[in-house]
Amino acid sequence: MTVEARWVGREIARRDALEKASGKTKFASDMVPDNLLWVATLRSKHPHARILKIDVSKAAKMPGVVGVFTHRDVPNNRYGVFFKDRPVLCDDRVRYIGDPVALVAAESREEAEEAVDEILVEYEPLPVVSDPLKALDPASFKIHENGNVCRATRITFGDVEKALQDCKAVVENTYRTMPQIHAYLETEAGVSYIDDKGRITVVAGGQSPYRDHHEIVSTLNLPADKVRVVIPNVGGAFGGKDDISVQIHLALVTWKTGRPARLVWSREESTISGTKRHSSIVKMKTGASADGKLTANYVEIVYDTGAYAALGPAVLDVAIETCNGPYKIPNIDVRAWLAYTNNMVASAFRGFGAPQVHFAMEQQVDQLAEELGFDPLEFRLLNCVRKGDYGVFRNKLVGSVGISKCLETLKNHRLWRERASLKDVRTYPWVKRGVGVAAAMKGYTLGALPDKGSVGLELRLDGGFTVKGSFTEIGQGVVQAVSQLAAELLKTSIDKIEVVFADTAETPDTSVTSASRQLFLAGNALRDAVNKMLERIGRGVEMVCGRPVAEVHLSEGYVQTSSGIRIPLTEVAETLERAGLGRSVVGVFDVPRVEPIPGSLEIPHLFYMFGAALAVVEVNVLTGVVSVNELVAVADVGRAINPQTLTGQLEGAAAQGIGYALLEDVKISEGRLLTTNLSTYLIPSIKDVPEIEAIAVEDHEDSGPFGAKGIGEIGIIPVAPAIANAIYDAVRKRPFTAPMTPERVYWLVKKQD
Repeated sequence: MTVEARWVGREIARRDALEKASGKTKFASDMVPDNLLWVATLRSKHPHARILKIDVSKAAKMPGVVGVFTHRDVPNNRYGVFFKDRPVLCDDRVRYIGDPVALVAAESREEAEEAVDEILVEYEPLPVVSDPLKALDPASFKIHENGNVCRATRITFGDVEKALQDCKAVVENTYRTMPQIHAYLETEAGVSYIDDKGRITVVAGGQSPYRDHHEIVSTLNLPADKVRVVIPNVGGAFGGKDDISVQIHLALVTWKTGRPARLVWSREESTISGTKRHSSIVKMKTGASADGKLTANYVEIVYDTGAYAALGPAVLDVAIETCNGPYKIPNIDVRAWLAYTNNMVASAFRGFGAPQVHFAMEQQVDQLAEELGFDPLEFRLLNCVRKGDYGVFRNKLVGSVGISKCLETLKNHRLWRERASLKDVRTYPWVKRGVGVAAAMKGYTLGALPDKGSVGLELRLDGGFTVKGSFTEIGQGVVQAVSQLAAELLKTSIDKIEVVFADTAETPDTSVTSASRQLFLAGNALRDAVNKMLERIGRGVEMVCGRPVAEVHLSEGYVQTSSGIRIPLTEVAETLERAGLGRSVVGVFDVPRVEPIPGSLEIPHLFYMFGAALAVVEVNVLTGVVSVNELVAVADVGRAINPQTLTGQLEGAAAQGIGYALLEDVKISEGRLLTTNLSTYLIPSIKDVPEIEAIAVEDHEDSGPFGAKGIGEIGIIPVAPAIANAIYDAVRKRPFTAPMTPERVYWLVKKQD
């Protein structure tokens, strides 16, 4: 049931909109401290080589150079969330083009960059392993001491072989997807300095100040209270700033020199050295009975995690969890491998492993529907999960499950009802039209991993409230959403809510801003904080009244007692201050979770996002160019906190999905990245993205704040398979590789001819 609300559900302009639009907002890359040192990084030019010698003597004598740093300056030279396999600065060998080997700190950028060129490194080239399938061969050259299998697991339920034999229709294909580069507007950047309390302070773009803090203090062996991490507004992240980039390097320079430092990666440096979406090879053999029921799915998944694990182990788990799509399939056999290669490091990217397997599964579903004579949407509605059904890991779906509502929305949409007539419209004889649909699901929160967050709440002396959390503002609008939730819960104007975020010295640990979870987690922790604040305010009211008070309610800057007494919050705040009781509380939320099953790391999840996409495309059969004419993005959002922000999330995700589907083609040759800038790695322009119709379906999530769910990732997942299905609808030839570039589509059509 939807609760009547004053602030929740309203389209309110984001409080950071004007400053960002006018250029007043300060991002990490805008900050230039006084007396700073400019930092430049020496990176490997080899995809794989043994380091024989590092000589910095000449560089250290260059004009303006204050310090040159190597692995010898790092006390604990390994970091990583799942595996400590990544060096802060390479010592024994380099494992990909872009691996950092040394840092130079100088009085100017030019002097730092010139000194980098004078560092002598002797390498012994090693065999390059760039094919993930070959990397898994035990005979392949080992990138790490334990080999090239970063992670491998198998999940089985039922009897797949027998079920496939009994199927009326079986389709078997192998799908490939390329890496995707985040291409955020602001590259990896930050500054560092020693603050007035003697703390090494790192201000850098990221997604978790406390995780970054942990990696800094553990690698540099510093006391925790001597390091502070602040994350300002971030110019785009999409998961790409979930990993360490500049943070440890900046802290190292300031620690060693006592001076402020600045490090901003160039676009090429970001493209080469930043993390990417995992490339994938997915083999599927899927079967359905004559009545249209999906009964079996055999899946082989190989993801390329590059030179280091990063968040790859969890990405692989999500791929396993979502490889059936949002469908009930009783018999499954899923085998999955995460391969080390000498390619770029792959890690978190919006969708976190789900887009790759959905590209495969949603095409499998379309093929089965066609073979059995079913309408593609009806086939999906027949097989989609409902509340109480079971997921891949046989975990019961106890939360909100809105996929059928999403599919029904598309079934009744004009574009689907009129698809036959849409296809008949031909601008030119060589341009063919197609309509495609795809569905999607993905868990939000950290799944079976411990997932806990805290939010602080302060009653200010002016009667307003300050919310404090380590969530990061990466463009998704979490500060706006938290402001609206706080105003709603505290029964006050949104103008009375201040939000302080992402500062380990000022905010409690609200955990990482990833997995589409911050609204859910921070919102629930805030609810706990509000309950504690009401108790604290109640004590203040008792002191003002001089007697016990049974119950208090807040209303527009006042406290109302059950007996009708009305006291300004300013008076209560002053009373608490004089009495030394404190005006701040901390709310905590432990995310409910399912215990992990054997063979998994962070799955299964307890809470899931659902969505669907409908695409109308035109395919030029002479050139292979695919144009998306219309795109409809539908998402089950639980409840919309701010419809305007939600629309922006879905539109942005869909635009990113178009790039993943059609344009963003990473070229790697023997570990060497060839598409190093935005002239060779193409992202969608305004001419590539049509007007996107974003539709929110509200399937109330009882565990969410005011029924809300996470929605940050779901919008991208069904886009590429919907476009692939539309391409098939246009040219009757199925694309098994993404991105579906003009070259690939051209040869697809030529092969048909």
